Amino acid sequence: MAHRRTYTYSQLSASSAGEFVEAHYDLAKPLHSKFYVLGLHDNYVIEGARGRYILRIYRNDWRSPEEVYFELELLAYLHERHAPVAWPLRTTGGELGFRIESPEGERMAALFDYAEGNAPAAGISAQQCILLGRAVADVHHKADTFVTHYRRPDLDMHHLVDESIEAIAPFLDPRGQAYIGRLHKWLRLNWPDIRALAGVFGICIGDVNTTNFHVTDEGKITLFDFDQCGFGARAFELGKFASSLHSHRMKRTLVNAFLDGYQQRRSLSRAECEAIPYFELVAHIWVLAIHAKNANRIGYQRLEQPFWDRNLAIVKELEAQQGTTSGYQPS
Repeated sequence: MAHRRTYTYSQLSASSAGEFVEAHYDLAKPLHSKFYVLGLHDNYVIEGARGRYILRIYRNDWRSPEEVYFELELLAYLHERHAPVAWPLRTTGGELGFRIESPEGERMAALFDYAEGNAPAAGISAQQCILLGRAVADVHHKADTFVTHYRRPDLDMHHLVDESIEAIAPFLDPRGQAYIGRLHKWLRLNWPDIRALAGVFGICIGDVNTTNFHVTDEGKITLFDFDQCGFGARAFELGKFASSLHSHRMKRTLVNAFLDGYQQRRSLSRAECEAIPYFELVAHIWVLAIHAKNANRIGYQRLEQPFWDRNLAIVKELEAQQGTTSGYQPS
């Protein structure tokens, strides 16, 4: 009896990606395409006479069409309200995305306007953090009225804590499992008591960090990569940014600059500021879970014991900071 062969992942050639764009969008030709970056999804740069674009082809084992359309509708909504985001172009049929066949099955794809400038990454400055904080607050404000019939996971305790612990536990040795089990109980008992009020709770981008935005020399900023977006406490968004700077020597200065910029658009309550270290810890665990859930894509070699030893040390460091003066204070 013949066995049916299955595929975890295939990558479309840059030339074929360009052909899909030509078939679905009314763009001035000729178009030139090249593979840009491999993240959770495949991203291609498309260059034409009227500018540059990013084609994203989503993995079907990571995002369902419903989850993708949630993201695309959100970005289109924000663009219509002049939020600083890279937005999806509509196809010639008026759709925000399209589907392609691949060896692993049908995948979603969408074409985005290219964000001008460059990502600061580790070289981010305090001024750029202020700009980023303002931009994130603007997105939060303009997303407060967003409504869609599409669904994706809320950024709540079940998704961020319970599902994350469940995903990483099988990778840990007995000592690590015992520790993470105790931490799980503590995290559930200490989930911040933040009321689901407008502004305080709503759409979160999900992965605000030093590489998911571009900024020009003139200070124009554009946010992109809303793959992790969902409804949740905005304080989680702020903790997630803090977690992305964990090893940066100027972390506290940069995080406070980000919060300063954010509060130029929306004031944070003391309860929200006090919750940031908790969500910083949760965000680090959540990112570890994303690694674990994508083991078949990134390879188990990257997830061997040294990886977990190193990252559990960071988790313990962040746990030790709970209840202490974080330095993240309202202006």
